Amino acid sequence: MPRRFKKKRPSFITLPRHKRSNEVIRLKGRIRRDSDEYGGMFTSHLVLDEPGRPDLYNQWFDFYFPGQDRFTIWNAEIVTARKAFWDAAHELAYQRTTAMLTLEEHAAESNIEFEPADFSRTGKVLSYKLIERKKMQYEKFSGLTFYEQWEKLESEIVRETPPTIYESFRVDRSYAYGIGLFIILDVDVIDRAAIEQAITEFRLINETDWKAAIPVPRERLPVVSEKEALAAI
Repeated sequence: MPRRFKKKRPSFITLPRHKRSNEVIRLKGRIRRDSDEYGGMFTSHLVLDEPGRPDLYNQWFDFYFPGQDRFTIWNAEIVTARKAFWDAAHELAYQRTTAMLTLEEHAAESNIEFEPADFSRTGKVLSYKLIERKKMQYEKFSGLTFYEQWEKLESEIVRETPPTIYESFRVDRSYAYGIGLFIILDVDVIDRAAIEQAITEFRLINETDWKAAIPVPRERLPVVSEKEALAAI
């Protein structure tokens, strides 16, 4: 039997102009309906400004807003400079830890296996569960497991060799719904005001890629890893 592959949806920018225009009209209608919740400049599928939620849990947000022409939707993700810093340190630590493994060790760490967890009366498997395996301790990591070494390196990177972070707008035209937009903004928390500020600034630069000439000051960035910061709450 030939394999059947799920057909990939075409990118939004390849759609006919009338289809893109119709989607923009639908989005604007949704923004109007959601204006009490989001203020009227954008909308989202996420909860914004949740009462009592600590600021450290409000470091990113996904949202949608129309472009300056009638054929564009921006499918955006915004993160604080703090969150971008943590993500960069997390990725650097992973790369450095992985580089210390052999191909066989890396394959073993990446291997995930499942076993049946629930059966129907007829014996059909209804669900699966992850098989827990003993975590390997490595002599090269002074007896630490892969994840323990990863966390150790992440903390060291944050303190000793912190990555450089810039405020920026980065466009990705491969999205199936709208045009992708990744935003880094140097604010303490992502709330309605921060999102509206980002939209306004993006429109002022004519909705294109941009990167600040000067990096975010080191004193504006964390001195502990994200896991350490969240554990302290």
